[in-house]
Amino acid sequence: MTSQHSSQPDSQYSLKKILIIWALSALPMGVLAFIITPKVVALTNWSPLIVYWIAVIIGLVWQFILSLIILKRDGHELNWQTVVTRMKYQRPINPKTGKSSYWLLLWTIPFILLSALIQSGEINMPDVDSWMTPLIEHLPKYDLSSFATAEYKGAWWILGLFIITSVFNYFFGEEFIYRGILLHKMKGVFGKWDWFFNGILFGLYHLHKPQIILSTALYFGFVFALPSRLLQSSWAAVIIHGLEGVLGIIVILGIILGHS
Repeated sequence: MTSQHSSQPDSQYSLKKILIIWALSALPMGVLAFIITPKVVALTNWSPLIVYWIAVIIGLVWQFILSLIILKRDGHELNWQTVVTRMKYQRPINPKTGKSSYWLLLWTIPFILLSALIQSGEINMPDVDSWMTPLIEHLPKYDLSSFATAEYKGAWWILGLFIITSVFNYFFGEEFIYRGILLHKMKGVFGKWDWFFNGILFGLYHLHKPQIILSTALYFGFVFALPSRLLQSSWAAVIIHGLEGVLGIIVILGIILGHS
């Protein structure tokens, strides 16, 4: 990345800088999941899923720190106004009239429904993950459904873990860096297709979940990026992406209360 004094706050990123930011956000997640996690499990005999979960949180916190470093090197002051302005946490803007209104966030509803239909399997997406099977079949698969056992009944601490994960995933982590830092700085390289390539980068970022990297993560990358680009507001992606966190809390509560 360029130095703080040679970068203009409103300048677009080069392809090199975009790829460096992607690598700095994605590669640590793969290392944490498939190198650090097995080593910690071997040393402590802790639950692999819990260790993996904590590792993911560390990776998400790193993304937030990385985002702040990028903002500083881009010449911004690190304050709340910088976040609101630079990261596009603002009222959505009508692409036709240029008028802004939070009512425009209602346009996230079709994307929320699309996201729900994909996750529920009502919309069958092409099975492209099988292409990666020969490359990843030896890697462990961390499945949250393994929490649905009597062992975790009454374990309220996992709700705390989930809340921390959600804050850094949907606001200060993935969305902060991919829709806040990157999306609005990719037009100089990709033009009107910046949202499309932002979705691709977001999908490929999921090195810690390679089993879904070509389907779920990739498809959702488009679902999150397009409305944010059209409305010029990161709130669109935060809302669409964050709703899976709401569903996650329901599932976690079911596990804790013994209903799963």
